[in-house]
Order: sequence, then C-alpha cells, then structure tokens
Amino acid sequence: MPVTLLDLSAWLQPFTLSYTELVAAILSFWCVWLAAKNNVLNWPVAMAGSMLYVVVFYRGALYSDAFLNVIFLLFQAFGWYTWRKSSVGDGHQSTSPRVATSKELWPIFLLGAMVYFPWTNFVKSGSIQAWISPGLFQPPRFLYLDALLFILSICALYMQGKRWIQHWFLWIFVDVVYIPMYVINQNYITAILYFVYIPLAVKGYKLWRINLRARNSTD
Repeated sequence: MPVTLLDLSAWLQPFTLSYTELVAAILSFWCVWLAAKNNVLNWPVAMAGSMLYVVVFYRGALYSDAFLNVIFLLFQAFGWYTWRKSSVGDGHQSTSPRVATSKELWPIFLLGAMVYFPWTNFVKSGSIQAWISPGLFQPPRFLYLDALLFILSICALYMQGKRWIQHWFLWIFVDVVYIPMYVINQNYITAILYFVYIPLAVKGYKLWRINLRARNSTD
C-alpha cells in the first residue's frame, strides 16, 4: 500500500483543526441533547461527531481518544439499530429505560479492567502511529488516564445502547475527569463541551427517571 495512503498527517494538512473541533463539538452536544430526549436520531448525529473527533484527537496525540471514537462508531451503529427496533413515528422510544442489575453490570467493568493494561501497552508501543503515519511518531499524552477514560466511555456507551439508566452516572464521572485533561492538552472547545455535558447528563438522567417511573406506574 502506498505510503501516501497511510500518511494521515499529510492528508489532514488541508483541514483547519480548530474548525473541525468546533463542528465536532456542536454535533456531540446535539447528540447528547437528543439522547436526553430519548430520541433515536442521537445515534447518527453522534456518528458524525465521532468521525471528526478521530481527526482532532489523533492530531493531539490523544491516541486512546482517537481510537475511542472509532469504537464509538461501532457502538453507535449498535445503539442506532437497537433503538430503531422500538422507535415510534416521531423518533422517540416506545419502550422505557430500565435499571440494570448488579449481575448485568459487573461483567462489563471486569472486562474493562482486564483489557486496561494490554491497551496501555499497545498505545505506548506506537503501533497505531506506525501503521497510520509511519516515521511521524508522537509519544502519547496522558497515556494511563486517557486509557482509563477510553474504557469507561465504552462501558457507558454500551450501557446507553441497552438503555440502562445507570449509564448517565458513568458519563458524568467521565466528563468531570476529561475536562482538565483537555484543558492541559489545549483542546479548549472540547473542554467547554464536556463542562456543558455535565448538567445535560443530569437532565438526561432526570428525564429517563420520569420515563421509568411512568412505565412502572402503569405496570
């Protein structure tokens, strides 16, 4: 395969990174708002934002975050598929969220703990950079913290796809920890976005809780 196809850094030169980050942030904010409204359209909007954030985070040497957004695309496609099966005409869900049991939750976090150190070693090795942009290795920034948030975000997204209401608590924790990391890495637009995410996630939890109580009252 020609090097020009692998040299992502050269391919990205025409893009203005700040505008890419701004558009990605707007799409990401919109998708969380739609998710809080229990609207199925949150998934395709999220996919568009994730594709742009792959560019932003790769250029910022936050490799776990860049790969996270690739994984996001797969989980977002899964979430879009599962939500569409139960959506009604206006895009909202005909079924309500539910509370996951501890038996359902603990295997997810156990699996995350098992892959944490293998993943950090993989990122540290530079295998991603060597495959995408050979000869232009940048050491990963915030390696262990970025990897932890990577794993927790995947757990939260899976829980969201299953419509388990506890996923909002995990997103709030992840958002709080991401903010200072993005500030230090000079991703200021994204740091502001994650600050806005916190009250939005709280609102989402409250709306889902109302939906859950309404269902329980009719059972």
